[in-house]
Amino acid sequence: KELSRIESQFDYNIDNRIIFVVYNKLSDFRQSNVGLVTGKNETNIGGTFQIDRNKAFLYFEGDFEKLEQQITAAISRILINEMIYGLQFRDNAANSTLINLPEWYVDGLVSFLSKDWDLETENKVKDGVLSGKYKKFSRLVGDDAKYAGHSFWRYISQVYGESVIPSILYLTKVNKNANSGFFYVVGSPLKDLSAEWFYYYTDL
Repeated sequence: KELSRIESQFDYNIDNRIIFVVYNKLSDFRQSNVGLVTGKNETNIGGTFQIDRNKAFLYFEGDFEKLEQQITAAISRILINEMIYGLQFRDNAANSTLINLPEWYVDGLVSFLSKDWDLETENKVKDGVLSGKYKKFSRLVGDDAKYAGHSFWRYISQVYGESVIPSILYLTKVNKNANSGFFYVVGSPLKDLSAEWFYYYTDL
């Protein structure tokens, strides 16, 4: 159901089937050798489950709602990776010709697609904005990048409409540049958009 919804939302069909490997609990997942064979360690919005090409390694926390969120996040990340990087991503994710995107871009979009705007997210964003931590937007990493990115894509969705997001990704891929994707779709460079986004959330 989520695969169909996300593919429809982006007007893009994932080429290969997604393989889900689900562990009974987090400790089983951590004891596995996931990521050791390829050396990749692409984490999702929760910072723990992993994606390796079209395979998603998940774990059950005793909460089906959280498991569904992991599934949605995994589908979103695989689809975004394919849309931006194409099939070459599967073969050589370290390829120097791939687009170098800031951490907030993909992590934030995955979070936006898989998690509702809730009190926890709002408080994290409010703290990041009011403390000034989010001013250096492009340098954010980890949870800061995830929450700031989530709020940024939410801002784009609310101001310009969610339908512009697939076009932004497509033009990011074509021009190999995140700024171009935003400029050609919404008419403003990323620098101006990030300033508008920052002041938008200052009044939360």
